Amino acid sequence: MKDDMDGRNQVEALRRMLAGNLIWPAIAFLLVALVLFSSIRIGRVSGEQVGIMLNKINGKVTVIGQSGVRVYNGITNDFYVLDRTLQTLEMTEVVGQGDRSGRDDLKIKTTDGSDVFVDLKVQYKIDPEMADVVITTSGLGDQYKVKWARDYIRSLSRNYLGELTTEKFYDSSQRDVKILLALEQAKKRLSPFGIDIDSIVIPRKPHFYQEYEDMIKNKKLADQAVLEEQSKALAAKQKQLTLIVEETNKKNVAVEQFEGQMKQKVISANAEGERIRKQADAYYDQVTIGAGAGLYQQQKEAEAILAKKKAEAEGIEMMKKALEGEGGRNMVKMEYARKLGTMKITGRPFSISGSVERFEHLQGAETIGRQAPKK
Repeated sequence: MKDDMDGRNQVEALRRMLAGNLIWPAIAFLLVALVLFSSIRIGRVSGEQVGIMLNKINGKVTVIGQSGVRVYNGITNDFYVLDRTLQTLEMTEVVGQGDRSGRDDLKIKTTDGSDVFVDLKVQYKIDPEMADVVITTSGLGDQYKVKWARDYIRSLSRNYLGELTTEKFYDSSQRDVKILLALEQAKKRLSPFGIDIDSIVIPRKPHFYQEYEDMIKNKKLADQAVLEEQSKALAAKQKQLTLIVEETNKKNVAVEQFEGQMKQKVISANAEGERIRKQADAYYDQVTIGAGAGLYQQQKEAEAILAKKKAEAEGIEMMKKALEGEGGRNMVKMEYARKLGTMKITGRPFSISGSVERFEHLQGAETIGRQAPKK
């Protein structure tokens, strides 16, 4: 009986011992399962984000470019998302308007020692393909916004704008040149870190200390007065040039009119000369033709006269032959007798003078000689 009791006690002790040895592994398993279940995390990536999975054990970074849900172990991994859209960082003096609650504009020291206050607006985005570079070089979270988009751009802009004088700061084109240089430098330096600076602008007019603002205002008024005087002088000069042009045009018109009149006179003179030449040619032709006709007529008349004179000469020659010898004397006698028949002789039939005079009458013979050709 006693042996039976001892045997049961031993069995019970063995059962209790076995039960105690099994409960601890179960408890350990339950604890491990509980820990694993509690370390499960869920990460979400939207279309405007890029996901980053960081392995805490080996430091490996995995880029998650597609949107969706990711389940990971929070004990061994960390999950982050970065904004892949175009972001704007505004640094302004207006309290409560920029990315910081207080005044956040940029103070610049010009080359001539003045302080100028400038607002900056920066637009930037990350390269989704280089999200792992952004994390490894800038740190986790939004550290790249502070280190690069803010601090580096402020420093770069301060350096370039600080190359201007105070007066040149009022020239927007001068400021734009320096900001453009800062933008080009930022793109060059930050692109290897996966950050793309899209633009850097000065949204508001820079301002100075009030005393200097008043000085600049007075100077601008003086400059404006100078510009007004220069504008008046330029207007007067322009008016002078206009008058010169008008008078030159009038002179050119008068010269052209005079040249036109002279050309017209030359044309008229040439036409008149041509007309006179043609008249002269016509007169020459007329005179030449008339002279030829007259010459021909005179030749004919000369020939007729020659023939007539020749005939008269022949008649005279025949008469001469006829009058030679007795026939001629008989004609003289007949003419003498005819003349005597018509003559009346008066006087005394005696002479007181003792001289002897000879009477000779030759007129009849000369008359016959002159009138013979008319027969």
